[in-house]
Amino acid sequence: MANPPSPSSSPTHFTAIPKPVANPASETTQIETTAETKPATIRPIRGLDGLRALAALAVLAYHLFPGWSGGGFLGVDVFFVLSGFLITSLLLSEQTRRGKISLKRFWVRRVRRLFPAAFLMAIVTIIVAGIINMDLLARIVPQFFGVVTFSYNWVEIYQGASYFDNANPHLWTNVWSLAVEQQFYLIWPLITILILRLNRRYQWGIPFLLAVISAGLMAFYINGASDFTRAYQGTDSHAFGLMLGASFAFIAKTPLLDKAPAVPSQRWVRGSLAWLGLVIMVLSFYYIPDNQAWVYPLGTLISVFATLLVIQGFLPEIDGASGPGQLLANLLSIAPLRWLGERSYGIYLWHWPIWVIAVNQFPRFNAYLVGAAVLFLSILVAALSYTWVEEPMRRQGIAATIRSWLGDPAALITPNNQTLADNRPFSLGKALAPALVMIVVAGAVIGFLLSAPDKTSAQKVVEAGQQNKQSSKPFTLLRPDAKPPLYIPLPQWQALEPIEIIGENIYVLGDSVTVASTPALEAGFPGIIVDAAVSRHMYQASEILYQTQAQGRLKPYVVVALATNSEATEEQLETILQQIGRERRLILVNGFGPDRISWIANSNRAIEDFAAKNPSRVRVADWAQAISEHTDYLATDFIHPSPAGGEIFTKVVREAMESFNK
Repeated sequence: MANPPSPSSSPTHFTAIPKPVANPASETTQIETTAETKPATIRPIRGLDGLRALAALAVLAYHLFPGWSGGGFLGVDVFFVLSGFLITSLLLSEQTRRGKISLKRFWVRRVRRLFPAAFLMAIVTIIVAGIINMDLLARIVPQFFGVVTFSYNWVEIYQGASYFDNANPHLWTNVWSLAVEQQFYLIWPLITILILRLNRRYQWGIPFLLAVISAGLMAFYINGASDFTRAYQGTDSHAFGLMLGASFAFIAKTPLLDKAPAVPSQRWVRGSLAWLGLVIMVLSFYYIPDNQAWVYPLGTLISVFATLLVIQGFLPEIDGASGPGQLLANLLSIAPLRWLGERSYGIYLWHWPIWVIAVNQFPRFNAYLVGAAVLFLSILVAALSYTWVEEPMRRQGIAATIRSWLGDPAALITPNNQTLADNRPFSLGKALAPALVMIVVAGAVIGFLLSAPDKTSAQKVVEAGQQNKQSSKPFTLLRPDAKPPLYIPLPQWQALEPIEIIGENIYVLGDSVTVASTPALEAGFPGIIVDAAVSRHMYQASEILYQTQAQGRLKPYVVVALATNSEATEEQLETILQQIGRERRLILVNGFGPDRISWIANSNRAIEDFAAKNPSRVRVADWAQAISEHTDYLATDFIHPSPAGGEIFTKVVREAMESFNK
């Protein structure tokens, strides 16, 4: 087989080692011996680029193609393990070869490798998003600060943003994981130097202990939480993949240095374990959900340990001779996977903001067509960034590359009758053009940052609804001891006598769509009780209704509008109907939103089927059909109604109630 490429060509998230000069005879690289170095060979670990490619594709499938890869978010944990393992291996190899670790050299390499691409992505997407829709730049200044200071995850946590809110995604949500890694790159070399002072047999235990603490923190933060973002995005609570990768690097004892092949039995056992790890990893991408508390950290640990199983099968002593480990390394080293793995950092970096901009512009397009277009653009832009920005700056340095773009400023001092080295005449316009472009770009970015809104149009219509609500405080808090009733199949009851459709006879339980529609509901039904809150789900309805009934606040008409934020099930709907009692009528408002929010369509089907099974007690307020003809009445998120949209919401609720009396 041809000389394997060095992992350094691969971005990490995406950690890499410097590209060596290949020795065709041995497929290893001889490190030049100086007064500071010890003779040693560095051996690229084959298969890791392909592993990165699989992880990146899993994340992209999770984000871009709803339902394809429910556990694709675990690709991030694969990246974490790879980064922890490779960074620690680099540090240990440097200590072995040079007798010391140069922190300055290490940090300069990391900045050159990671910062230029992230900064380029940020300024380009700011300009594109600002031109297309300023809503995309809401509260962008602290987010931009988070990108350029490698602290984005903490900015998101501080702002109270939800990583799992696909209905209102931030432009750079994906950068949280890069921030975790960048913080690791800053701190871990210092800790490694301290660890190396310990007895070698105990060194692996320090990162392992830190991994246990980190996983414990994730479990602690998840316990009782309604949103998993703090546990998932926190550096403290999601560092266990990095730490377990680092711990394995200590166990492997300088895995980047060449070693003699292991005995055949060991090669076959460990190679087979690598295949098992790959199977477990791929299955986790498909079957581990993102909305269950047990996944954090148990599900993520499954992916982490599967990744470790794969990596151990690629080490020099296993890949150095024939066996299942070498076969797997060959498979994951095929050119397409290697090419994708080398550019996985850029692909991951660009795909999310491109997707956010695309779905904002084309909310009614098929989600899979949009996803395919975003995938193509992400790979294309990442390839261009890799060729023209990332690699030149990694090799030449950031300042030197920028100078090469701008040209020699000395040529501007005496331009008269001057010719260039290749005998072309000097052109002042061409000499000034790069600098002028940079000035225009900088001005545009600063202008968009200064003019970015504090709130999106969706947030504004929701807040307008909240401000116009009745003076009575909405009933939204649940008693700690409130328990939903047991699920009981409902009989087919007889129709009730007609009840007057007035505000005093109507109770509405809703989410942020209802909040935005509250002014129209209160104007259309004076005296109505509207109990609505942002990010409310159908599964919460039973407990809220239980407490509301105990307070004597339920009315003859009960309107439930909770189809936007999660999938409604038949059991949930039957429990709601059982909860409100035999004497009340139930109006279920279906949902409307961009095609990418797949659960809305599922909720709408469940609502339609349930109403058809219970015609005497249940009606559907067809908000989805009514607003689809007036999407200009929606905010730019394609979900929340403007005041005109709120009037349509009120109209369909009235029509549903009137149908009981026909």
